[in-house]
Amino acid sequence: MRAFGETTEKKEILIVVKTYPEISKKYTETVCTAGIEKETKRFMRIYPVRYRYLSGKNRFRKYQWITARLSKSSGDARPESYNIVEDSIVLGEEIKPGKDWSERAKWVLSSKNVFASVADLIDHQKAHKTSMGIVRPRKIKGFHIERKTDVEIQEANLKKSSVLSQLGLFEAPKDLELLPVRFILEFLCNDDECQGHRMSVLDWEFGQLYRRVKDSNDWEAKIKDKVRKIFNETNEAYLILGNMAKRPHIFCILGIFYPPKSRQPLLF
Repeated sequence: MRAFGETTEKKEILIVVKTYPEISKKYTETVCTAGIEKETKRFMRIYPVRYRYLSGKNRFRKYQWITARLSKSSGDARPESYNIVEDSIVLGEEIKPGKDWSERAKWVLSSKNVFASVADLIDHQKAHKTSMGIVRPRKIKGFHIERKTDVEIQEANLKKSSVLSQLGLFEAPKDLELLPVRFILEFLCNDDECQGHRMSVLDWEFGQLYRRVKDSNDWEAKIKDKVRKIFNETNEAYLILGNMAKRPHIFCILGIFYPPKSRQPLLF
């Protein structure tokens, strides 16, 4: 699948976000993918990425550098959004966490990407159309697993059946397990006037964890235990937020960056 812009440019990107796949009528399946551009240390949203349809030589991991040809998205006005030429992807070095995640933090926690609060990020969205940013929560108020409505589940299954039945002769369909639940995080950010936020968590890891534990009697407890381990007193957790193209004032949690606490602030 080729990028849609007429002009492409080669860029180096550190992948930091992968969300659970969604069925797409236009692209069959998409994964919201984002990374840090090496040259600017700013976020780039890469779309569409049909991750499970990528060949092995193009299939990147989180915190792995890639080189690829991209063009500014013509159908998405958000400044971070770019189309990618999938078969141009070349895999690079993967940054391992190490003892304190400092090498990862050098890129992820660039001052260009970190905001004082959700309100600060929304102000930048209104002024500059900023659609991605990192916020450190002051307090986690709760984590909820909510079942989608029967209508939502039925509509999603009908969409999946329709899309997979129309794949071309040269591309075998890959069945996608649709999630019947959504994950919600409630938190306060570092703003004295913050009344609290309630956001969906779209991170691929949560969807994959659900698939692994769903048949156990205590599956909900296992997922909530993961949340407790992320937001424990030994970690310095940050939320990677992204908004919706059609509703730019609404942000979701695309990923969570949670290095161990250190004596020196991990902000570069």
